[in-house]
Amino acid sequence: MASLTKLYEYLEKKSDDEHIDNMFSYDAFSPEEWPKARMEILAWWKIERLAEDEICSIDKNFAIAYFDERANVTNNLLLKYRYNYFAYLLTTTDNRFAQRAIDALMCVIETLLPDDKEGYPHHADDAIEVLMSLVKRVKYRIKEAKELIWRLLESDYGYRTKLVCIRTVKKQAFFPASDAERIVCLCKELLPLTQDGWRENCCKLGLFFASKFQGQAKPYIIFFYDALGDMEMEHLKDPATDPNNIAIPLMNECHLEKAMTFYQKGGLIEKRNKAELVFRENKKKVVIPHFKIEKKTDEQVVDYFENLAKELLEGKLSWLLVNLSCPIRFLFPSYEQIRERMPDKETTIENLGFVNKDVDINGNSRKAGNDFELRQKYDLWLMNIIRNTVIKVILTAVKTKQLTYGKLKRWFLKETCFGLPIEYPRSNQVVIGSWYSQLDYGIEALIKQYNRFLQGKPTDWRISVDLLSIRFEGILRDMVGNYGGHVTKVGRDNSLSQVLLDSLLREPCLREIFREEDMEFFEYVFTAKGHNIRNNIAHAFYIPQDYGMVQATLVFLCILRLTTFRPKMANNAN
Repeated sequence: MASLTKLYEYLEKKSDDEHIDNMFSYDAFSPEEWPKARMEILAWWKIERLAEDEICSIDKNFAIAYFDERANVTNNLLLKYRYNYFAYLLTTTDNRFAQRAIDALMCVIETLLPDDKEGYPHHADDAIEVLMSLVKRVKYRIKEAKELIWRLLESDYGYRTKLVCIRTVKKQAFFPASDAERIVCLCKELLPLTQDGWRENCCKLGLFFASKFQGQAKPYIIFFYDALGDMEMEHLKDPATDPNNIAIPLMNECHLEKAMTFYQKGGLIEKRNKAELVFRENKKKVVIPHFKIEKKTDEQVVDYFENLAKELLEGKLSWLLVNLSCPIRFLFPSYEQIRERMPDKETTIENLGFVNKDVDINGNSRKAGNDFELRQKYDLWLMNIIRNTVIKVILTAVKTKQLTYGKLKRWFLKETCFGLPIEYPRSNQVVIGSWYSQLDYGIEALIKQYNRFLQGKPTDWRISVDLLSIRFEGILRDMVGNYGGHVTKVGRDNSLSQVLLDSLLREPCLREIFREEDMEFFEYVFTAKGHNIRNNIAHAFYIPQDYGMVQATLVFLCILRLTTFRPKMANNAN
């Protein structure tokens, strides 16, 4: 049994912003202490979200009073800042809390910076943004806060800390335009020190601030576009180093297109023209995989995906699952990738005067639309890959015990957002659950059927397909709601009902959450643009014989893509 005394002792020593629900759980406290313990646990990971929720599931007056009390008794400046900040979020009108939070934050923020000065400022990242946001809102200690940020920017900390500060300055519009050139010069100085994706971020920040000041901005603009173009050229790989890898010319093509764009924007015509010459030569080496299923003799394509399958199975389970959740290396192509390589001409069917039709599982037909051929080629490619590569990889992982229900459960709970506690209002009380708890039986049933298939036993995919499909819709609705999208609709009789999947997939905020390839894949699996699994299940169009390993795997892949979701409150670091 935990106690508030032990909880407070633990918090008093706290020097980071890590969640505490792995140390203390709601049900470990007595009923008398539970309300206060709940405030502490919630405060470390979702208080911002709750404060913004119009239908807040916590007693705000109780929470404000509690945080105010705790802020006055703690000697820990990190806690003092957080308690006052939380109280302010819940009031938004009492600037005293904001000012107290700023006072504490000004003292503690530098202690949150990493011991390794070249490391990423994980604990300071959010704190820096909170400081800027609060200072701007309440117009308090503006000068001191700006001096603090400049002290960090001119300190001996590495480029990661400094670029995080600059990125936040941009987001919060914290510095006046008169400081823009100073920041641009800093970005220019930092660029030679940066590595990996930080180099591109540094250039883009430099370009942003270069657009904000009057005067001789052009040399800086040229400098950063030149650097961006050179970065793309550096990514080029000689196809001769791996002649059997058909992806190299395709990746080179992407980098060359970006390089030409950057050089063009920078007015670097000579470099742009040289890149175009390389682009043309690279075109001759591009081998586009044929989409037709019958093209089984293309050994290059077969070898490529066999090697990819081996690569996916070489690492840990997390490596396999992350790759299966991303549209990588032609495993899951986008519509745009296919469209770019389609012939711009009518199909034979259209030339003969016929109209393409989509036919559903019940034999009903409708006009296919202008993208029929595109969707057809997308389907042919995906089905070929799903059957010959993805399912093969999954079955191998199951057979070798790399993928088991227990390991998969641990991955969902520990390494994805599916393990986070979710509050659901039910009958005047709040029920704590998680997204994983909604689909655990479906996941367990899925792994069981994969094992039965490997053992040569009869399989039944109904539970996994039905349950995971339904839960996909519910979890997606939660995600849309988290980003402020519409999850309810008003009927003609003014009644309220939940938005269904087709409408959810049209919510603009989903483009903030997922990649375009993800959205295309969701539509392909669940809507009439593809397998229409959601509709077939919801309306009982499927009979037992319609369920199979392919449908189950498609739905599972959609669930995996949902794990890339990051709650709105956590996106500030991205």
